[in-house]
Amino acid sequence: MFRRSPLLAALGAAFLAIAMTSCGSPTIPNAGRVLLAIAVTPAQADAQKLGGQVVFTANGTFSVAPSPAPVTFVAPYTGGFAVATNSSNQEIATIVSTGPGTATVQCVAGMSGTVEVGATASANNGTSTSVSGSAQISCP
Repeated sequence: MFRRSPLLAALGAAFLAIAMTSCGSPTIPNAGRVLLAIAVTPAQADAQKLGGQVVFTANGTFSVAPSPAPVTFVAPYTGGFAVATNSSNQEIATIVSTGPGTATVQCVAGMSGTVEVGATASANNGTSTSVSGSAQISCP
């Protein structure tokens, strides 16, 4: 018959308590993990050299590991990609598909110029703060 050591039981309980508190809330994923910055890559893309389409990726710098890591735009880091218009309010490029942390941007036929592709997500810090990053796409 085995006897439990009170010291081993106390060490086991302490280890379990530390493990549970270091991971944040067990019911809220990523609780306490704050998004600090977003980098959109590639930073500049020439769509003419890439067949008119570019896949952009959002990578985030977070307050705790893993960092950097892809920003997948799911709770609590909701947000997404957007493409700006040119100075004449014309669409030069549009988002044709999205995936976890990615957006495929296609140049509009007959349009040329350079526009900003941005990614914005909530910071998950209990405020309305959001974090954004941007890149550029040049269309023929």
